[in-house]
Amino acid sequence: MLYDFKLPDIGEGVHEATILEWRTAAGDTVEEGDVMAVVETDKVVAEIPSPRSGVIRKLGAKPGQSIQVGEILARIEVTGTEEGGSGESTSVVGTVQSSSSTLLEASIEGVPAASSAGRSEGRAQTASTGTAERKLKATPVARRLAAKEGIELASLQGSGPSGRILKEDILGEIQSRGNGNNRAGGRSTAPPATRPIRGEMDREETGPQQLSTLRRTVARNLEASWRIPAAVIHDFAVVDELVDARSALNQGPESSSHPKLSYLPFFIKAAAVSVKQYPLLNAWYDEQRQTVDPQDVANIGFALDSEQGLVVPVVDGADRLSLSEIQELIDLRRGEAASRDLRVEHLRGGTFTVSNYGSIGGTYGRPMILPPQVAILGLGRIHQAPVAEDGQPAVATILPLSFVFDHRVCDGSYAVRFLNRFIELVSEPIRILR
Repeated sequence: MLYDFKLPDIGEGVHEATILEWRTAAGDTVEEGDVMAVVETDKVVAEIPSPRSGVIRKLGAKPGQSIQVGEILARIEVTGTEEGGSGESTSVVGTVQSSSSTLLEASIEGVPAASSAGRSEGRAQTASTGTAERKLKATPVARRLAAKEGIELASLQGSGPSGRILKEDILGEIQSRGNGNNRAGGRSTAPPATRPIRGEMDREETGPQQLSTLRRTVARNLEASWRIPAAVIHDFAVVDELVDARSALNQGPESSSHPKLSYLPFFIKAAAVSVKQYPLLNAWYDEQRQTVDPQDVANIGFALDSEQGLVVPVVDGADRLSLSEIQELIDLRRGEAASRDLRVEHLRGGTFTVSNYGSIGGTYGRPMILPPQVAILGLGRIHQAPVAEDGQPAVATILPLSFVFDHRVCDGSYAVRFLNRFIELVSEPIRILR
C-alpha cells in the first residue's frame, strides 16, 4: 500500500518549509524513524524522520524548493498491514510546543502550550520535570528498540536535533554492551555524518538569488515593523561601575563555578526589571482589535547574529533569573544557533527585545520593533568619552542607548521614565545584584 507522508506542522505559525537536503532517494528502503530530509522553516532547521518502514516511491519536492504544511513530502510503499492513503503525519514530528520551563536544556521536550492569555506566565515556571520530559525526545522506532533491549532512554544522549534519541543511538548502545553484532544485523551503528548545509548567500553562482525562508520571514517582519508609528529616544548611561562590577564577578572566588559574564546579561536583567515597572512596554499590541495586552512575565528577547541570519531567542522570566543563569541561556542559545538546532519554542513568547549591536560596532541606531511587541532597546558600543563632572571635563565609560517604542501604546514621557530607570540600573549595577 502507498502511504502519503505529508509535511507535518513543526512549529506555531510555520506554514511552509524549504527542502535543504534529502537523506533518501526514490527506491531507497527506509525504516520508521530514519531521517528522510532536512528542512528549513522561517525559524529553525529540522530533521524529518520517516513515519513508516517501506520503500520510497516518490519525493514531493527537490532541494531548494518550498513545500506547504500538509502537502505530500514523500510517498512510501508500506506492507499490507500498514495504514495507507493520506494518513496523518503530525505524530512523527509533532507540533513544536511551547515550554513551561525557564531554564531549558537542548534535550528537554516542551509541554503543551498554555492558552494565549496565560502563555506568558506559563513560560516562566521553573523546570522541574526535565528527566521525564527528556524521555519523550525519541523516535518511535528508537522507543520500541530500547524497550525490547531493556535500555533506559534517560541514560542516553541523543544525536538527533535538540538531543532527540534516534535508532542509531540505540544500536550504538547495544554494540557498546557487546550485543551489536547479533542484534544490529551487521548494520553500521554509527550515526550518519551530518552533511554541511550551505549558508543563505554563500552560493557561487551570480545573478538574482531567491531569499531563503529565514530571510523572507525577516523581510515580512521588517515590513510589518515599518508600519508601526514608532518614536525613538537617544541617550547614554555612564557605566564605569558596570565595567568594574563585571570584571570583579569574572575574577572573584566563585568565578570558576559560573560562566564568564558578558555585558548582555546585565542589559537583559536591567531591561526585565525596568519593564516590570512600566508594563505598557512589556506588552503585545493587536493591530486589528487596537488593544494592548500587558504581560505578567518579562520574557526578554535578544537579537542574535547567526550564520543563517538574525534570530531572536527569548530569556523567559528574566527578572527572576540571576546574571549567571541568564548568561548560561545566552551561551546555550548561541551554540544552538551556530549548529542550527534552535527550537521554535525558544524563539517565541518574547515581550520586549534588546539589540546589543554595539558588541559588533556602532553607537546610536534605530532598531526595528518585533511585532506584536511594542518596544525595543538598542545598545551601542561601550567606549570612553568626555563628560562634564561637577562642572569640570572628565572622561567616563558610556553606553549609547537608542530606545524605540510604539507611540500608539504610550506617550514619550512614559518611555523616557522607563529609559531613565534602565540607566539607573546599569549605572549602579548593585541594584541588579540585590
